[in-house]
Amino acid sequence: MKKIRLLLIEDNRLLRDGILGILKPHKDIIIIAASGNGKNTLLKIQQLKPNVVLLDLGLRSQNSLHVVELVEKEFP
Repeated sequence: MKKIRLLLIEDNRLLRDGILGILKPHKDIIIIAASGNGKNTLLKIQQLKPNVVLLDLGLRSQNSLHVVELVEKEFP
């Protein structure tokens, strides 16, 4: 069975840790990285090649919807 490679971007540490705790027991999901900000998201995707990017839409550091548009354009 092929595992889902997940990149998590959530700036709230408690929420990020909670999401990680929920997802870790799932044998079909590998969390390849968990980040506290959306900076360098495109670089992380290019390097880590996740199947799924779980992105906080309320990031304080930047416009999350803009990040989504860039990811969709660069990595359809």
